[in-house]
Amino acid sequence: MSYKLIFEKQVKKFIEKQDKTLKSRFKKVFLKLMENPYPNNQTLDIKKLKGGEEYRLRIGKYRFIYQIKDDVLVIIMEKADSRGDIYK
Repeated sequence: MSYKLIFEKQVKKFIEKQDKTLKSRFKKVFLKLMENPYPNNQTLDIKKLKGGEEYRLRIGKYRFIYQIKDDVLVIIMEKADSRGDIYK
């Protein structure tokens, strides 16, 4: 059971701006995320955010905010930025 990953426009732009090695690192993590997008995943740093249905994925100093739609097996990446800027 694998989830489909959908990126919002802002997230696509953020990833495109990064260098080649960081892009490949993101890709590896996203492939693992598609297998299990929940915080009980032992290989990824995922936390549920307070006050909603959003989750935070940490990759180094970068954070990705996403929602899970279980009924259609979709993960929607809503935001991406560095640690200091993502929560503003």
